[in-house]
Amino acid sequence: MGKTNTIRTFAAVALFACLHAPLPAADGTFEGNAFANNKIESREQGLEAFRIKDWASSIVFLRQAVSVPAYSTANTWYMLIMSEMYAGEFSAAVNDCDKFLADFKDDPLCTAVQYQKGRGLHYLSRNDSAVLVLSDFCHNNPNDPMFASALYWIAECFYEDCDYATAEPLYERVVNEFPTDAKVPDAKFRLEEIKQYGREEKLMYLLKMTGEEFLSSRENYERQLREYQTQDMIGLRSQLGDAQKRIKELESQSSKSELEARQSRDQTYGNDPYSNKGVADEDLAALKAKAAFLERVLERKESESQKRPE
Repeated sequence: MGKTNTIRTFAAVALFACLHAPLPAADGTFEGNAFANNKIESREQGLEAFRIKDWASSIVFLRQAVSVPAYSTANTWYMLIMSEMYAGEFSAAVNDCDKFLADFKDDPLCTAVQYQKGRGLHYLSRNDSAVLVLSDFCHNNPNDPMFASALYWIAECFYEDCDYATAEPLYERVVNEFPTDAKVPDAKFRLEEIKQYGREEKLMYLLKMTGEEFLSSRENYERQLREYQTQDMIGLRSQLGDAQKRIKELESQSSKSELEARQSRDQTYGNDPYSNKGVADEDLAALKAKAAFLERVLERKESESQKRPE
């Protein structure tokens, strides 16, 4: 009888130990159930946050997910990079682009990651490096859908450095060679700005060269200046109207896409649709930034016009 009780006690202890033993984690190592489940939950939360464009949460959860080898996939890393780009975490995005390009050399997403790295470098004002990365992208991918956008960002690098002579022909290529591309309105806006700078420089040059003789014709000078400024404001208002119209169109498309996404909940996370998701969002963000910039420029010019005596 005592022997039977001893056997039963031993069996109960063994069963308890089995039930509480650590289970294999996703990477093949043994971790606690709670820890393994937390990693799985982090990945799912990261994918959901990315879907609803909660970039801050997406970064936190996807960063936890990629720390597990089984979840450290090209798609997950790309979504992490895009979340960082949308959140303005450009330094982290560039670093993760370098890791992606080193770890997933043969993945089809490498092309998109190189493009994002070039944009990230530009936003960090590392324009020399950005030009090299984006130029390499254009050289190796002449038929890529993002080729025109890469040209635009190269032009932006030169524009930011005030090298308008180099930037202008690049903007013209975007407008003339890719007339239906989403970056065409932005390129046209930059071309108008460059022309405006040219007109202002011409007036300043005339004022400097003619000296006192020109001062005697001050009324004529001010008339020309007002005409130029009036033309600029008309052009800016027209571009602002176009930008606001396009913003409404993109927001309508985004709302429609989100409705369709909610109606198809059975879609698997991490598939290719995530790979191309950022294009429309990038266009919408750029248009909103452009519209805000146009409004500020118009307010400044109208204020200056009111202060200037007739």
